[in-house]
Amino acid sequence: MFRPSPALLLLLGFASTGTAQAPSSAAWTLASGDFTVYGHTEYTPALIPIPRIVYDTARRVDSARVVDSVRMAATDPAGFAAGLSGWPAELYCGGVTSAATQSIDPRAMLDRVQLAARCGVRLVIVPPRRLLTSNAQASGAFSVDSAKRLTDRYAAVLPADTLRKYRATILGMNLADDYTCTDCWGGKTITQAQIAAWAAYTRAKLPGLPLGVRVTPDWVATYPALAPLLDYTWAQYHTRKGDPETYYDTAARIATSLGLRVVMGVNVEDCYGVGTSACPAADLLRFGTLAVSHPASCAFLSWRYEEATRQQAEIREAWDGLLALAKARPAEECRRVGAMSQVSVEPLGLRQAPSEK
Repeated sequence: MFRPSPALLLLLGFASTGTAQAPSSAAWTLASGDFTVYGHTEYTPALIPIPRIVYDTARRVDSARVVDSVRMAATDPAGFAAGLSGWPAELYCGGVTSAATQSIDPRAMLDRVQLAARCGVRLVIVPPRRLLTSNAQASGAFSVDSAKRLTDRYAAVLPADTLRKYRATILGMNLADDYTCTDCWGGKTITQAQIAAWAAYTRAKLPGLPLGVRVTPDWVATYPALAPLLDYTWAQYHTRKGDPETYYDTAARIATSLGLRVVMGVNVEDCYGVGTSACPAADLLRFGTLAVSHPASCAFLSWRYEEATRQQAEIREAWDGLLALAKARPAEECRRVGAMSQVSVEPLGLRQAPSEK
């Protein structure tokens, strides 16, 4: 027995037949969701759809807000999240990496998240710097008010139901970066108190979204009020940071004491310090293996994608090895888990100064 769909009834209910017309035996079809209705009639109705009366999640049409379609299924992540910052969106479905750190404007957010979900790529969202400053310039001073306005824009396209749906795709959101770099932020540093104020606001506006800082956890430890507002910190290695194993172990110990996770990676393009050369294959493989295999790491994300570097056969081979290690590990989330189990590490060396790069 044929049962008309709610969408068809709604459309017919709001339609107007207009003035009676001459009889006709013309056949007609009407597409409704996953169904097509076939029929014929003895008159031609004039259907007048009234726009924006239906909360249409499939086409993101509503008078109040834009939301995601509830009918689109996300792809579960395969293996441990691993990749590079700035990974091109057109390569998401290539199967090379499983994660990316990506600067995303709110206007492009939903489309990018949907693409990542279809391709099985996990994203760490990086707010564009120009949207965090007092003068809307990338080199301006950080502004908590600007950061909160940006959070509002993200919340408009990532309501709670969408965040729940894409929980496996959105690995987290970085609350700015380069906190101690005065040249980066209009001659001023970003303080832990500023990030705490922004984090508390974002917790309320984007519930369930993991929040992190792109800096080693000792920066968080100096301001006790900040750690409970975060989920993860960052540990990105280059050789000026000392012994790599000690560096990662130190980050793991401090983060664990704060109840936080750690994203670990390698500064691929500045392997021997900021402004130096890219890692050759041997060093990339050596440092990367420590990061991707560390039991405290919740993701392996490195700085950064460069096409010229990727074109080198030995570099691609090194990445193939690292990504194979990542796929062998189960997927993890970079969110705090209340009372976290302690990570066992060897005795630590000297504590490293915080650095995002």
